[in-house]
Amino acid sequence: MPGPVRGSNAAHMAGPLQNSGWDRYFMSMHLDLHIHTTAYSRCSKLTPDAMAIAAKRAGLDGVCVTEHNRIWKEREARALEDKHGIAIFRGMEVTTTGGDIIVFGLEEEPRQMWIPAMPNVKADAGWPHISEQPLYPLTPMLLKAKVDAVRGVAIAAHPFRRFRVFGVGELPVSLAEATSRTTLAHVHGIEVHNSMDTSQENDLALKVADAMGLLKCGGSDAHTDTAVGACVTRFDEWIHDERELVEAILGGRFIISSMSQ
Repeated sequence: MPGPVRGSNAAHMAGPLQNSGWDRYFMSMHLDLHIHTTAYSRCSKLTPDAMAIAAKRAGLDGVCVTEHNRIWKEREARALEDKHGIAIFRGMEVTTTGGDIIVFGLEEEPRQMWIPAMPNVKADAGWPHISEQPLYPLTPMLLKAKVDAVRGVAIAAHPFRRFRVFGVGELPVSLAEATSRTTLAHVHGIEVHNSMDTSQENDLALKVADAMGLLKCGGSDAHTDTAVGACVTRFDEWIHDERELVEAILGGRFIISSMSQ
């Protein structure tokens, strides 16, 4: 990434003062928006305690824990927050048919979102026990509907990494091909800097975000302590909870940069 990137192309405008305390408008806050721990992500080698210690060492004010298809309980986040004196925000990286999508503001886990495959049942007819029915896959469209219903935010995670990981081939050769991905029509933003992606993948994501008017987000995608803070998001205000986090992201009131910048 050539330099710090503002989350939105729109000029920053502070929200109404009654939304929170005065500190929200006179302090900036530095967060890592994409981290996995051993608490709920089997692929991670990073314990929650190690994450908090690494975040403080990196100079962060807080972290967003985005486990795969699981969300931390509120009491778990507050306990770690109290223990280490660093803000802990809760989100998820949800696996969909169109790739991974990071969500904030949604408490419902994917296993609760699957729709029973009953074509003749009306939406208001009541759902039978989930284990008794075959299930439709979780699509980006369905996830976006769930997120919008609770006024959350959905961000496409490492949207072009799958071309490398799954051996699909080279990255799309044109911007038109990249922007035609159906998933991108069902998110509010896109990761334009993920520390686990190549510069080519991140650059393409940035071009896509500009072309589609999507929020430009980023995160370390840390699975080890050395990666925590590799991508930092600086918010233009102090954030107290997930609701304020969602509002700040949707409002584009942030700038992302790599640790080295």
